[in-house]
Amino acid sequence: MTLAVVLASCRSAALVREAVAGLLPQCRDAGAELIVARSTSSGYPDPELLLAGCRVVQCPAGATIPQLRGAGLAAATGDRVLLTEDNCKPRRDWVSRLASGFAAGADVVGGTMGNAHPERAVDAGAYYAEYGFFGPALKSPGKGASPFLTGANVAYARSVVDDAARWALAGAWEGVIHHRLAARGARFALVSDAVVEQNLHYRLGEFCGDRFAHGMDYAMERQQGWGRGKRMVMAAATPLLPALMSWRAWRHAGRCDPGGFLRALPFTLAYFGAWAAGEAAGYLRGPKP
Repeated sequence: MTLAVVLASCRSAALVREAVAGLLPQCRDAGAELIVARSTSSGYPDPELLLAGCRVVQCPAGATIPQLRGAGLAAATGDRVLLTEDNCKPRRDWVSRLASGFAAGADVVGGTMGNAHPERAVDAGAYYAEYGFFGPALKSPGKGASPFLTGANVAYARSVVDDAARWALAGAWEGVIHHRLAARGARFALVSDAVVEQNLHYRLGEFCGDRFAHGMDYAMERQQGWGRGKRMVMAAATPLLPALMSWRAWRHAGRCDPGGFLRALPFTLAYFGAWAAGEAAGYLRGPKP
């Protein structure tokens, strides 16, 4: 079984170098190729990464995170392709632990998310808002069901890589991709001790804008084939999302650190509120052309 690791990158050069430094030793031990997919607007190609032994996939300026993921997946040739992002810090045994999830014949394997910066409430809130659903308390839903997996910590068997790459290049986020794969009968597995940590400092207004944009993009992508009535009902329900999403973040991550969760809750609610507003805007705009 050959492995490849894809790092989707759209942030600072310093951040991606830190992620690469943590991944290269694991990749060498596993005999895995490390692919960095990054847009031309982010300052690539980077000679330091080329010298380090990475394969750099240059993406068009302004490429979205799904498109970066798709480009990396499309370039990978391994039998199993692991996927993460440059704002993440995989633990030292991440590659081997995540790859072990294929032993039972899974097509898609996911891990859990931790937080490398729990000391600042604004950063912890961002962790709960973006990755709290995939926290350390996440459990597999049982045989025959599909776990809710993040694109920052997931791996695909060769049998589904091409479809995942194609859909991601078209702009689909992981939730849409995994739903489509599940509908085709793909088998899913969760490796709870394959951990990737969020590794970024945030500013309130900037991350609210990011959540709004992602929420709108998500809504526009998922409503393909919906009628106007369903879109309006979904838009009307979005004010419920901050409370619902906070509860889910508590169940899967917050209860592991109740004090930290409560301290970060005002920021978490603000971020979820921005997402909900973006999702409502997406439903009102209609599906992507």
